[in-house]
Amino acid sequence: MSDQPEQPSGQFQPLEPDATPAQPDVRYGAPAPRRKRNRVVIGLSVLAGVLAIALVVVIGLLVVGPGGTPAADSTRTPSATATAGSSPAPTATDTAETPAAPVRPTECTQLFPAGYIESLTADGFLELNPAWSQPLLSESFGSNDEALVALLTPTDRLTCDLTKASGAGEVFILTNVAQVEGDVQAAAEARMSEAGFTCSEETGGTMCFTERADPSGNTVGERHFLRDGTWVATRWANVAITGWTQTIVSTLFPA
Repeated sequence: MSDQPEQPSGQFQPLEPDATPAQPDVRYGAPAPRRKRNRVVIGLSVLAGVLAIALVVVIGLLVVGPGGTPAADSTRTPSATATAGSSPAPTATDTAETPAAPVRPTECTQLFPAGYIESLTADGFLELNPAWSQPLLSESFGSNDEALVALLTPTDRLTCDLTKASGAGEVFILTNVAQVEGDVQAAAEARMSEAGFTCSEETGGTMCFTERADPSGNTVGERHFLRDGTWVATRWANVAITGWTQTIVSTLFPA
């Protein structure tokens, strides 16, 4: 049997005008039914266009989301970049855990409430930083302990001397308010403990106290408060002023 297709014999018989073949004529050389194929192609093209539009709409909804808002992406890591100039609102926890910054007075009168110093100097016997004492303030320290004085010497400090208005004598109360680094604060606390001061935790810091009679019979003492890099160092002689250091601490660290 030959592999060559059978050649048509005779002439083709035209189809009747209204005749529709039950199946496509696949005979070699048979004319293609053009009109029917055009309908099929057009129909498929329209269907493909509709499907393409539907696909675009579905993708748009998945990306943007209904209502024009971006759809949630459970696998996306939220961006940590903040809008320029914006800052997160403090939470109640942040506020509670952040201690208030200490007040930094630049004058001795700012360490005390109104009228406090006036009540101590009303009779004219004592005066806060009288003119005669001012040249000595830079070398005046709230301790007689050599190790503590060595720690206080290089500090940035405010010195307040409530002393005799008439001149030097063994009646005074002198305070340094110094700013210190953490290692200096730790060294001062260690030295006071070693020197026999009575120390306790108070007002969020450490309060240390000592009092004695010197060889001349004067009653002398020291009281120190250390907290968060602030050192209130006070020494006195023959003066009984209750609450001096505590008043200063309340000003520096308001509740």
